[in-house]
Amino acid sequence: MNDDRIISRRVFLSRLRGVTISLGTAPAWLPRVAFATNPFAGGVWLAGDHHIHTKYSPDGQYDIVEQVRQAARHGLSWCVITDHGGPRHDKVTLEQAYPELLAARKAHAGMHIFQGLEWNVPDAEHGSVILPPTPDEVKQIARFEVRYDNKNISKPNTPANSEAAAVAGVKYLQSIKGDHKPLFFVNHPARTGRTSPMEMRNWADAGPDVTRGFEATAGHQAASLMGAPRGHYDKAPGRGSFEAFPKDAYRTWGGYDWFVAKVGGLWDSLLGEGRPWYITANSDSHRHHSDHTVVSPVTYATRGHVTPTTQSSHEHVRNMDFWPGEYTKTWVYARRSDPFEVLSALRGGSMFTVHGDLVDRLEMSVNSADVMTPMGGTLLLEKRGARVELRVRLREPARENFGGRRPKLDHVDIITGEIRGISADRALMSNETTRVIRQVRAVEMQREGPWLQFSHGFDRVERPMYIRLRGTNRDVSGPELDPAGINPWDDLWFYSNPVFVRFQDAE
Repeated sequence: MNDDRIISRRVFLSRLRGVTISLGTAPAWLPRVAFATNPFAGGVWLAGDHHIHTKYSPDGQYDIVEQVRQAARHGLSWCVITDHGGPRHDKVTLEQAYPELLAARKAHAGMHIFQGLEWNVPDAEHGSVILPPTPDEVKQIARFEVRYDNKNISKPNTPANSEAAAVAGVKYLQSIKGDHKPLFFVNHPARTGRTSPMEMRNWADAGPDVTRGFEATAGHQAASLMGAPRGHYDKAPGRGSFEAFPKDAYRTWGGYDWFVAKVGGLWDSLLGEGRPWYITANSDSHRHHSDHTVVSPVTYATRGHVTPTTQSSHEHVRNMDFWPGEYTKTWVYARRSDPFEVLSALRGGSMFTVHGDLVDRLEMSVNSADVMTPMGGTLLLEKRGARVELRVRLREPARENFGGRRPKLDHVDIITGEIRGISADRALMSNETTRVIRQVRAVEMQREGPWLQFSHGFDRVERPMYIRLRGTNRDVSGPELDPAGINPWDDLWFYSNPVFVRFQDAE
């Protein structure tokens, strides 16, 4: 399915002085778009994490309620429990894990807790599947796991380890009826090299309302504190890896995945096709790096969960994680604090990612005439040559982060690229038009208390384009290959999602 068509079916939402605003998202998002004034007025910012493990993963440790408690303690308002699929895991979810999730919802009524799954994607690696909180949510995730998880053996017809099986799984998610469909984000996409550009495009086409992007930043950000590469990105090209990925892709850059950190790289190639392919940031929390509890894996096979013992050991080099929200956050801007609105924001790219609480607000909009459209949205211009202005307002937190520091923003990069339509090359992973057009230092920005703001004008926009941002606390030209032993609290970045600018005559 052509993404240009997908967006076109949803475009005409509002016309003001010759400008049309649209978002390439599901219909649930549409009422939020009426931006004659500030698009960030009247809603709410909510931090969250869609990649969290518990004792129901073979390499996990904690009860569901404990992970939720830690998420709340570290400033999150929503979270997704995404235990690994595996042998008979669907039955464990139905009979054991889901009752605990319901109990966690009661214990933390202010937290939006989603039922999810870390999908073992056939012939690829992993992805977060997120279910809307409907009465049949657990049955839906169990049915999906039985049919399409590559490691589930509840039935003799375990799916073949093939790309076709993965596409069938995405199509199944897309086919689920209801006002709110599930979501699928690719997890740690470059870590093993087993998720190719072709597969990502195939999944996007198979599930245009479901497949919405990938994790921009690796989980396991405490790994470098434990002697491992940052993000536990410690792999090398191997069997099943996409041959065109360079060795640099198997390591993190400023804690972020190479697909995102490289300007003009794979993410930019997808945005250059006009695809609504958005980024998130998560903890991938399994076991906290400071926890020395010995965990018995024996009960995973017999009872469906691991069991912490009373013993401790200081040789747990695989404990590489921060708590959910402790270091990494995905901030979504939603109309109100409601789980379905969180899903709509995730689906629509109304979010930014950040490490170490470098910033806790990012109001980014692109404006023409008297209208504005925010991250994830598309500004449709009636004619070429119009003037467009980028406006950015961001906030530094008023208190120390969980590393005991008060980081200060050094600069923000404005990154642009052209939208050239769907490429015939399904393996494309570059966009040569993408570049950093301006580096805005914090000292150049206008400050109002904790808020910083700046703008940038595009005098004559002649081609479809997208605009995205990244910022850091470091005085560097761009993210660097993470060295061994780097302290993650020293190297902080945030990345926005894009705003698209297009023309009606091209739709």
